[in-house]
Amino acid sequence: MEQGSLAKKISDFVEPAIGTMGLSLWGVEVTSANRPTVIIYIDSESGVSIDQCAKVSREIGLMLEVEEIINSAYVLEVSSPGLERKFFKPEQVTANIGKKLEVALIISIEGRKNFRGVLTGTDDEGLVLQLEDQEEPVKLDWDRIRKAKLIHEFK
Repeated sequence: MEQGSLAKKISDFVEPAIGTMGLSLWGVEVTSANRPTVIIYIDSESGVSIDQCAKVSREIGLMLEVEEIINSAYVLEVSSPGLERKFFKPEQVTANIGKKLEVALIISIEGRKNFRGVLTGTDDEGLVLQLEDQEEPVKLDWDRIRKAKLIHEFK
């Protein structure tokens, strides 16, 4: 799965500090616009509160300013990954076998870039989705996946 070099640099920098707060770093996203937004997703076994997000925002914000990781004006957001969480690493996907995913590819397969289906398996090379619109499952390689996210189904 694709992660920009600035997002990777920020992830590597902030992960230890987030760990010392009893939380885990789910992922980092950097939007590119006139004023970039850095979104840091945090998680824990028991979920994440607004107070925890605020604390991480204050502490990580100071760390990013002091170390000058980002050399322009930016907006910092700290959030939980939510119910329809975006995946940043293959191991995050593996824990969701049997659930519905939406996957977008960098390079199309047979003219198709977007897939939606039930995750039936993963391995070192990629993931397997049972699509709603075809009988045979499809194998998608990790290095071709631009974005993968969980589709929450309310019951």
